[in-house]
Amino acid sequence: MSTATFHRFLALLGYVSCLAATPALAQMGPIQPVLVTDGKVEYSHKRPDIDDASVPIEVHVAKDGAVTNVVVSETSGSVEADALAVAFMQERRFMPGLNARGEPAASVVKVIVNLYKRDGRKVARVVVKPPPMAQEKLRLQTLMCADFIWEIERMDEAGVRDMSLEVMPYTSARMYMDQKRVPDQSETKFWDEWPGALRKVVDRCEKDQTRMFYSEVLVPTLDGLMPADTATAKAN
Repeated sequence: MSTATFHRFLALLGYVSCLAATPALAQMGPIQPVLVTDGKVEYSHKRPDIDDASVPIEVHVAKDGAVTNVVVSETSGSVEADALAVAFMQERRFMPGLNARGEPAASVVKVIVNLYKRDGRKVARVVVKPPPMAQEKLRLQTLMCADFIWEIERMDEAGVRDMSLEVMPYTSARMYMDQKRVPDQSETKFWDEWPGALRKVVDRCEKDQTRMFYSEVLVPTLDGLMPADTATAKAN
């Protein structure tokens, strides 16, 4: 049994003992694959010169994380850019997606491959698009801290440098903003504070993995860190 699985097992036992007859199983999945970045944000390439382009891509990922097919969702208008984006994603690796039972499963991930120049270098950067928002919100509302920490460890294993921008943490922050009706003038401050706030959420969840990630840890943590006009706004 892995360390993360063992922690979740202990958390579930603790949660059951505290809540007795209340259902305690948190929903671990479905979770879409996590791009293995090895700590990189941008990737240099030496392909032919092209204009800056953003190429929407569908990446088919097997249950072992291997890329099995790459399809352009919508042409960028440049055949060369589209081909480069496809070739680039064919070279990537993923942590596999999980189904609702927490088992590795074949998945399709939607990404945008941005191609541009920086300091004279030709680079590519991948932005992973989230799953359907309603589905992800429901899942986040049922996550226990043990499940949240397990997902954070997956991102760390994938070499993710800034977890605050990954799909799951980012979506949870958006949920909070919607719930609290964060005013437009406070959004910049919110996103400035978010990476540090996420580190506090991780720390608090690690200390008590029987708690519910969103309602019992993330919301109170952000309430304590965000500006007054953010934390006291009425929920929807």
